[in-house]
Amino acid sequence: MDVPRILIADDDADFKEILSSKLLAAGYEIAEAKEGAEAVVKAKILHPHLVIMDIQMPGVNGTEAVLEIKGDPETKDMKIIFFSNLTYPWPAARTDNPEFAKGLGAVTFLSKSDDMDNVVAKVKELVPIG
Repeated sequence: MDVPRILIADDDADFKEILSSKLLAAGYEIAEAKEGAEAVVKAKILHPHLVIMDIQMPGVNGTEAVLEIKGDPETKDMKIIFFSNLTYPWPAARTDNPEFAKGLGAVTFLSKSDDMDNVVAKVKELVPIG
């Protein structure tokens, strides 16, 4: 049986390490990217079951990366969660971040301030193990 693969795209190495360790402990295989362009390349090569995408990163930001992933026929059906420590990562979103994220092609928006156990639970809901 294949172990579900999660791609975490975030320029914050400490945060990426914390989230990676939680998801590894939950039974997932983890791949990492430090910015959006790298995430797009890895999404196309690795075909992860889920991408957890930070919004604000240097170079290609998370929004641009998701639009590129969703615009490619090979990766358009990939599940993506937007992740940010900003209350309002998109000025157009105001307080409706989950709906705005869905409009961009993601399944939802999660805050980095959420309890990591809740984040793992959401990942398990989207990509069950076994």
